Amino acid sequence: MPKLSVCIPAYKEPALLEKALQALETQTFRDYELILTDDTPDDSVRQLAEQWQSRLPLRYQANRPALGTPENWNSGIRLAQGAYILIHHHDDWLLRPDSLALFVQALDEQPDAVFAFANTDIRRLSTDERIRLNRPSETQLTQLRTEPEVLITADFVGVPSTVMFRKSAGLFFDSQLKWLVDVDFYVRALRQQPQAAYIPQALVGVAIHEKQVTASVTKNKNLLLFEYFTVAKKFNLDLRQEPYAGAYGYWFWRLNVQSVDEIRAAGFRGPIPAGTEALIRNRRKFGIRHWYIKTVMFVKYRLLGLKRKDLHE
Repeated sequence: MPKLSVCIPAYKEPALLEKALQALETQTFRDYELILTDDTPDDSVRQLAEQWQSRLPLRYQANRPALGTPENWNSGIRLAQGAYILIHHHDDWLLRPDSLALFVQALDEQPDAVFAFANTDIRRLSTDERIRLNRPSETQLTQLRTEPEVLITADFVGVPSTVMFRKSAGLFFDSQLKWLVDVDFYVRALRQQPQAAYIPQALVGVAIHEKQVTASVTKNKNLLLFEYFTVAKKFNLDLRQEPYAGAYGYWFWRLNVQSVDEIRAAGFRGPIPAGTEALIRNRRKFGIRHWYIKTVMFVKYRLLGLKRKDLHE
């Protein structure tokens, strides 16, 4: 059996997928299988997979009908034979030849860690311009151990492509979710085994483009309300306390939520958490606070030239 299963849930965009395959071909760590589960309605990804089967340890599965996100991710987990699993999005890529080796080493050296994660280089696909380097502060790393639910307010772990987890955890992605699906997975994993291995290098590149699920989800008010209240119920969040009050107040402002009735209309059927109505009434305050923080960060980071680590001190 291979030590690692790299699972790529594909949907169209064979050119981006080929970039991911090219990066996998350069990896120094070779004890892995590659599982490509394909939701693409035409044969473009299948044809690409056939071209690469002699170059990579690749298994291909066409999903008919298409499974969608995140069930396509879960199909890879079900097929995986490795002790470790990496859900590698088809439009992301490994930045270094030793990326897989460093992920595996981190889990080998920290047997109590349920997953390992690394920094992420986030770039605009159209220009290859770096948007930001996603990396946690020391404070956030401490919070991850003591209160993993803070990821719901800010995902400093990153996309699934930058997280390698143990198959023995027995976890799958929640098919109810699209926007918070990854942080929900991380929180459940850390509640089960409260230790993660952090790799302080950028090992994965993430391309931002208009065809991503994220691009459409962030404009879907009902979906966002449903998901934020679903995870609030699942993890028993107290919306009267920070950082949850600030995060939910910000979303109420951004989505212009004016009453609890809108949360019900979004499909949420659980109890409305205490403090929700007060956050809705005061949503403008959270919007102003958000823009104040963004302005301060812009001045420090862009105009004064401070490094990201300085902003966390």
